[in-house]
Amino acid sequence: MEVEGSSKPMIATQAEMVEARVPISYRDQCAHLLIPLNKCRQAEFYLPWKCENERHVYEKCEYELVMERMLKMQKIREEEAKLKQAQKQGNPIPLVPKTANA
Repeated sequence: MEVEGSSKPMIATQAEMVEARVPISYRDQCAHLLIPLNKCRQAEFYLPWKCENERHVYEKCEYELVMERMLKMQKIREEEAKLKQAQKQGNPIPLVPKTANA
């Protein structure tokens, strides 16, 4: 399953996430890493030093998603700035295309 606007595919299915009781807010492209992390946490009584590897892998995945969204937003802002600059220079973007009058 491919998520629009992201380079990472969804690996965990909705059924797997429901079965693992993953909260809706955590059901993203890194959910397949959260499921074994939560299982490890429960098995190890949430001792913070027990599941370090799983936690690191999950947090790295989340970090990469955030960075990807930030880069995408930066590109959108740059495009908007170019459009505003073009409007200031006297090249307004027409509201009605020329082909509409024909």
